[in-house]
Parts: sequence; structure tokens; C-alpha cells
Amino acid sequence: MKKIVYATDCTKRSAPALRYAYRLSRSMQAELHVLHVYELPPITVSTIRPQEQLRKWENQEQKEIVANYCTTHLKNELYVDPVKVEVVESSFVAKSIIAACERLDADLVIVGMKDDYTLRGIFAGNIANELLDKLYVPLLVLPNNSYYHGLSTLVYATDFEDADVEAIRSLVSIAEPYRALIKVVHVPLKKESDASVRMEWFEKEVRRKISYPELVFGLVHADDVESGLQGSIQKEHADMLVMMEREHPSLFDKLFHKDLVRSMQTAVSVPLLVFNQQRIRLRMAEQEDVSYSFAF
Repeated sequence: MKKIVYATDCTKRSAPALRYAYRLSRSMQAELHVLHVYELPPITVSTIRPQEQLRKWENQEQKEIVANYCTTHLKNELYVDPVKVEVVESSFVAKSIIAACERLDADLVIVGMKDDYTLRGIFAGNIANELLDKLYVPLLVLPNNSYYHGLSTLVYATDFEDADVEAIRSLVSIAEPYRALIKVVHVPLKKESDASVRMEWFEKEVRRKISYPELVFGLVHADDVESGLQGSIQKEHADMLVMMEREHPSLFDKLFHKDLVRSMQTAVSVPLLVFNQQRIRLRMAEQEDVSYSFAF
């Protein structure tokens, strides 16, 4: 992982997320780009000053605001590894984040969860939902007051698909610096009579392709998927829930469809990392030596 983009509204309530993003980026040895999307205030002196000049002044002022925001909330940490400040004038926050991500060739995007106390955009209407539709890189959604204390246990929700293996491989790159445990779980529906057989087979496939030692697998029995994942997070004292934004529902009643990812955003109290299935499949297609066979 080389570049991480953290999108912020620069409010005091977002400070814990900034610190989380910064400390995670340091552990990943990745550049952190702090992105702020702002709207230009109504220009009332356009007859006195050229509009383009006013835009440049506003852009510079916004850069200074973001830089001061980082200095205020990161304090001495900032002198260890400086951040890159990015500001964009736009009323379309999600599109601006995606464009910045593509321009910077980012490996991860971090945003805060919807907060009724924040001002706009990412923060007034849940932008994470918009990003799920179009953002190809992994998206980390941080609940309010997410405090970083390293990573010890990550829970990954699987539906036994080929893309899950590649997602777990990518997850290992995040877990490895911490030697964190990755608990791969599946919440079977009542009609999944072969869930244990599928999990056993899936575990063999993952271990055959991924050598990371801190991997464990298990079924989580519950009345529904959401409560099963919630229970798993609590039981494992997980630091992060990891899911796949799946372009097409699986055979098991849309078990891990996009709607589940969206509902889990507000249901969990730990950071939610979401991989994009379409991006993973494209990457798999580019790899000549990847040939999965997931037929039962």
C-alpha cells in the first residue's frame, strides 16, 4: 500500500478519524493525502476583483485551513511523517473523492460515517453509500469517535466466492504489519445444509494460495446475517469488520448484497472496510497465473 486518501470536513468531531487515518498510514508506510472538498462562497465583489483571482485566493486559504487542522490535531506526530494536503472546489463530494483517488492512484480511501452534527456533503448525507457504487479501491468507513489503537483482530465476512480469496490476500497486507488475526466467518442461512462442507473446502483453497499464519475460519449461527456479524465482532473483540461490496447477489438470497454492507455501516461500532468485487475480478483477470475453480 503506497497512498491513502482521507476525506474530511475539517471539523473537531472528525479529529479522531484524522488521527486514525494518520496512524494507520504510518503503520502501512503509506503516504497520507488529506482531502477537503469545499464550495466557493457567493462572490459579491466580482466587479472589484477578477473571479479567477478570488478562486485562487480561496483555494490557498482552504489549503492553509487543512494544514492548520492537521497541525492542531496531530501535533508532534505530524513532524514524523508530513501529510499531503489536497483541496478541491466542488459541490459534488463523492465525485471529487473518486477523481482525486484516480489522479493520485490511491490504494485506500477513508471517510467518516454519517454524522448529524457535521456540515455538508460526506458528512450531511452518507457519501459512503455513493462511493460504494463507483469507487474501485477499498473504502474504510470510520464510525464517530474511532480511536486508533492498532489492529489485533479483523473479521472478514465471506460468501465462498473466488473474489473472496483475493480480498483476503489484500487484507493480509493490512494485517501483516500488526501480525493481526484474520477471522474468516460465514453466517449460513437455515437452508444452507452444506455450509460446513463449503467452509472446509474454502479454507483449504485460501490456505493453498495464502501463507499468512494468522488465519482462522468458522461458521457463525444466528437468526440473520447482521446479528451474526454483530455477534462475531463482539465475541472476537474485533478491531475491524471487512466485507465485499458484491456486484451480483450470490445464490443464497443476496446474502452479502450491497444493501447488507450499507446497513452494517450504521449497525457496527468498529471501522468497516469494504472491498469492491468488480475491481478484484478485473485484477484477477489481469493475472495470468490466477485460475480459480469454485465449483462444488
